[in-house]
Amino acid sequence: MAEELPGAARAGNDALRAQVESMLESYERQRSALVATQQRAAEPVTVWSPDNLVRVTATVTGVLEVHLEPEAFKRSTPATLGPAITAALREAAGRAAAKQAEALAPFTDLPLPDLPDLIPGAPATKDVLAQLDSSTAEDVTAPAPDSIDDEDDYFRNQGYLR
Repeated sequence: MAEELPGAARAGNDALRAQVESMLESYERQRSALVATQQRAAEPVTVWSPDNLVRVTATVTGVLEVHLEPEAFKRSTPATLGPAITAALREAAGRAAAKQAEALAPFTDLPLPDLPDLIPGAPATKDVLAQLDSSTAEDVTAPAPDSIDDEDDYFRNQGYLR
């Protein structure tokens, strides 16, 4: 009976070791897949404006290059070139975000524990993200166009020194 225990312990250790090695291999595969996915999501996208005068290259982190064709200044005016640049920038940003979402979709669909599962009473991750989204949306409001004019009028109509 004394000999059975070391054999059973050895078998238990071997099973546990095999399980840990399997978990490490699985972790390494997932980590490699995530690195490859991050690289794929960060690849630049290139967009041309509808009039083919503006080319924008961007990633999800921002704009890498804005290129204006030489004919842009001959065939266009500042009033039409500005909106063409803006449209190309928006299209590039949208495509880069879609590319990132597509690349990361297999990882965002994994059932992972949320903060309250690990720490009782902690806020849920989705709630924190929703708060961040709503606060950034409020921060990105354009300044009122009248505020600049009001400031100009103040300095035109008031003395600088009193």
